[in-house]
Amino acid sequence: MMVVACFCLSLSILIRLEMRPNLKAFALLGLSLGIGYWTKAIMFPLGFVTLFVAWVWGRSSSAWTRGVALATLVFVCLSAPLVLAISRQKGRFTFGDSGKINYAWFVSPRTPPRNWQGEEPGSGPPLHPTRRILKSPPVFEFDGPVVGTYPPWTDPSYWNEGLHQHFELKSQLRVLARTVPMELHVLLRKRPELVFGVVLLALLALPTWLAGIRDLWPFVLLPIAGMSLYLPLVENDRYLGGFVLVLFLAILRAVRTPQNIGPVVRLVVLTMACLMFLSTIEHTIRILTRQFAEGQGPNSTLQDEIAARYLRGKKGTLSYTKVAIIGDGTDAYWARLGKLRIVAEIMGGRGEAEFLDSPEEVRKSVYQAFRETGAKLIVMSLESCQTFKVEGWESIPGTQYYVHCLE
Repeated sequence: MMVVACFCLSLSILIRLEMRPNLKAFALLGLSLGIGYWTKAIMFPLGFVTLFVAWVWGRSSSAWTRGVALATLVFVCLSAPLVLAISRQKGRFTFGDSGKINYAWFVSPRTPPRNWQGEEPGSGPPLHPTRRILKSPPVFEFDGPVVGTYPPWTDPSYWNEGLHQHFELKSQLRVLARTVPMELHVLLRKRPELVFGVVLLALLALPTWLAGIRDLWPFVLLPIAGMSLYLPLVENDRYLGGFVLVLFLAILRAVRTPQNIGPVVRLVVLTMACLMFLSTIEHTIRILTRQFAEGQGPNSTLQDEIAARYLRGKKGTLSYTKVAIIGDGTDAYWARLGKLRIVAEIMGGRGEAEFLDSPEEVRKSVYQAFRETGAKLIVMSLESCQTFKVEGWESIPGTQYYVHCLE
């Protein structure tokens, strides 16, 4: 949401500058881009791209060039403390490692996002990975130095320090074969009524529309640039929302229809608006009634809230109590809501299945390994262990969670 706000704010300032240039607005442009970088690392390279495009757009004016220079200075000054802090922490120059580690995760050498141990060929030696304290089933411990609800996801760059990403054409093409169609789907199929309206309006006034696109080219190019930064890595709708919004606004703004077809244009716009409004109402009703297909719609944290209250009430856990999990730690919202600290885990998938199929002696060794990490409880999701009924485990009423006390 903050990235969307900063990106839209930056381009709205650019529009106002085109109408009435002044140094104060240029400084605000640099400020909004700097705040965007503090929000998400991708806004650092995109900030420089925005400033360069802005300079090219109005470089014929010396006053405009001075203004862009001021915006760049403000952006650099605001970004510098974060760049210096991260670089000092890592012992090398960097404005953020998210792009680097995401490339290693999704493209090459495709290492696991959590609990990487350096086993993949060519991935490099891990400098300080999470600690594997039991081999079978695999138990990982991470009680420090990173502190948080779930440390492997609090700062993935720390646990993945030493990870080597490398370009591999076959892997890159495989990722692009997935991300390109997905981004096209976001643009063309998420809101077909919007796309249909834009195409129809453009056809009604094609020559003047193309002229409008030429005038507004920065507001078409910049969102495309933002979307392109994600193409080599991953597609996620929430990363693209602000770019898609600006792109369609620019395309619509570029439409300049002759007066003789004004009534037709108004009818198209009204129809498009009504269809989008009805679609939004239908989507809202689905959210409120939870009428979504499996795997679609927003996630509910209701069960996590119930689990958090149960652990703090019935189990008497205090704030920052150490716990262990069996399953996916990134979805353990109950830990965040209950102010608990996850310090060890058996990851979901193969490790979780191995634990569930293990004899009692092996489970006891797992309990002891968790106990030695300082964990007081083990929490496991019922969704993947519906037939798991073992002494010492109890279900949390109204949820999919089981809990096992280690004390």
